[in-house]
Amino acid sequence: MKVVLWLLFLAAAVLATIVVVFALQSRRLPDLQAWHTAIPQGEFHEGDATTFAEYQAIEKQLFARLPLADTQRFSRYNPNSIVARLALETPYNRSFEIIPPGEPRGAALLVHGLTDSPYAMRALGEAFARQGYYVLALRLPGHGTVPAGLVDVTWQDWYAAVLLAARHAKAKAGMGKPFVAGGHSTGAALVTLLSLRALSDPEVPRPQRLYLLSPAIGISPFARLTNVVSLLAFLPGLEKSRWLDVLPEYDPYKYNSFPVNAARQIYALTQVVQGTLDEEAKRKRLDRMPGITAFQSIVDATITVPAVVNGLLGRLPPKEHELVLFDINRNENLEGWIAPGRLEDLEKLRAAVHLPFRLTLIANRAHDTRAVAAYTREAGASAVNVEDLAYQWPVGVFSVGHVSLPFPADDPVYGLNPGGFNLGALSPRGEAGALIVAPGTFERLRANPFWGVIEAKVVQTERSF
Repeated sequence: MKVVLWLLFLAAAVLATIVVVFALQSRRLPDLQAWHTAIPQGEFHEGDATTFAEYQAIEKQLFARLPLADTQRFSRYNPNSIVARLALETPYNRSFEIIPPGEPRGAALLVHGLTDSPYAMRALGEAFARQGYYVLALRLPGHGTVPAGLVDVTWQDWYAAVLLAARHAKAKAGMGKPFVAGGHSTGAALVTLLSLRALSDPEVPRPQRLYLLSPAIGISPFARLTNVVSLLAFLPGLEKSRWLDVLPEYDPYKYNSFPVNAARQIYALTQVVQGTLDEEAKRKRLDRMPGITAFQSIVDATITVPAVVNGLLGRLPPKEHELVLFDINRNENLEGWIAPGRLEDLEKLRAAVHLPFRLTLIANRAHDTRAVAAYTREAGASAVNVEDLAYQWPVGVFSVGHVSLPFPADDPVYGLNPGGFNLGALSPRGEAGALIVAPGTFERLRANPFWGVIEAKVVQTERSF
């Protein structure tokens, strides 16, 4: 008994130390601004609406009350900045629809990732629209407004919005027409949960296919600590302990600052997804899951390949599932500088024959060329089919990654081509410590030079309906 009490005391002491250290460390963060402290009033929460039209009405009122008080030249909260004009004078920070000119061929619900906005689903939405689909790109609660919007949001709020949007989109498709869903990161986890719950609840719209970009199926167990690290935030002077990052908000369609609660909610969501997978596996219903096409970079700072394979695709019975992997650029001669774990993950997957899903690797045709090919191995097979593609690695780019997958190379905000206000083409170089934003922020690729691969998969699979 004494040993148990001693262990409990030790655990409590460790947790208390973590909380205190985190709270004190957070004081080094920059000062909080209004967009960090003023939680938007009137945001949607679970139970606030019963239809998507009601959700849109709440969203419209929410955006009418946004504060604009910054004076920084490139702030999205400075009404005179180009960033604010992009954020407020375009429809992409709120839910938007693409309506085909005639009868829709089907409907697609698309959901963005954590701290992002519906802009992240624009290119994918346009790909579906070109196939004659009605498209609904949903804004998740807490997004598109101010970072403080993520301080009190819950994953249940996100899912409630997804459910309303799914019912709306499926009704727009019409009887007998396909309803599909897609998402990036957190959005991918949410549409996966929607599909899992539809297996046992006929009131939940069931997509015919899922398109998942870097799906947040598994998050580091370290995220569990987010349940305790902000416990002292109520004390004067320790308010910053609610935040993991406090950064300038120069991005028109994505928050740069990151609250502790956001990490807490995505971790909770991944646990619910895994728990629901366990339940449906016991009931032997996973064979009714829609076909999944998942896209993943082997170098991803947020989601790993094993998380996608072991946490989702590898758990499903054989069906028309596919994992499309983007390799590193072998022509840049940087393999020795890449963290070895990612490359080992790829080699393990290559060696795992008889996988229950199709595996396609987008990689260099050879080490001496930047041109790429698609190396495809069918589910349960070991033979590899090679198809040359009309793409090549841009000079100096060694990998794609988590934030880049949804955006084509010619995206006007995150693309690779200089011109206008293009965050993706910025590559400042100078003395260390001179910028208030770490140079590594601009080093991260923001667009996908192989976006056409994703669009081609949409066209290929949608023609099967």
